[in-house]
Amino acid sequence: MADPTLSEEVTSDEDLMSGMIPVGVGAGSVVRIPIPGTPGFAVGLETNDSRRRGRSTSTLFLQDITGKRVLRLDYGYNPRSGCIDYHWNQDRVHKIFGVSDHTPGGRIGALAYESARAYKYGGRVLVIAGVAIDMYSIVVADRPIRRTVQVVSGWTGAWLGCRGVGQLGAMAGTFVEPGLGTGVGALGGCIVGGIGGYALGEAVSGEVYDWAADTFFTPLPETALPDTALPETAPSAAAGGARP
Repeated sequence: MADPTLSEEVTSDEDLMSGMIPVGVGAGSVVRIPIPGTPGFAVGLETNDSRRRGRSTSTLFLQDITGKRVLRLDYGYNPRSGCIDYHWNQDRVHKIFGVSDHTPGGRIGALAYESARAYKYGGRVLVIAGVAIDMYSIVVADRPIRRTVQVVSGWTGAWLGCRGVGQLGAMAGTFVEPGLGTGVGALGGCIVGGIGGYALGEAVSGEVYDWAADTFFTPLPETALPDTALPETAPSAAAGGARP
């Protein structure tokens, strides 16, 4: 008769809650997504320029590592239109993205601006929630070491998937519309890649852990070393040996 407790141990870890969805969806709020074909530019939701950090009114940034060369989606007074609206501000990146300074964003730009602002904070809440869920799953798991390996692999997969698929999304979006398409494509690709990367990392690491835990290696039989005969030494004269 099968042991019911053994069956519960085998299946209980598989029923644990996972941070896959919140971590995968929220990854884009904290990961810099590289933009292919540009000199070190990436999509982000806050400025890299320390001088403007905490004071910028923009929500979507296509910028270099310093944040000083940037195309950003902003809201405020626009000298080009003469009114307060959603528009693009650029600093030394017109040749890269082809978007002029103070270009109005229109209704789609307004939607992108507000969505990026909401995602910046909502995504980070999701990441924190996902981390908390995964930490709890480790605590209650029957095999906490196995679950820890899965969680770490899932987070790594989410980060790599977000950057990898996000780059493809940025490239596709740039082809459709440089600037807005770049940002939307990058973040959309990041979400898809983040979820997929987490799922793949979690699944593969669990299978590898189970394989390693269930594999027994048979040691090779020991082979006795042959005795090495020492050469006999002739008795010395001092020991009473005969002299030639």
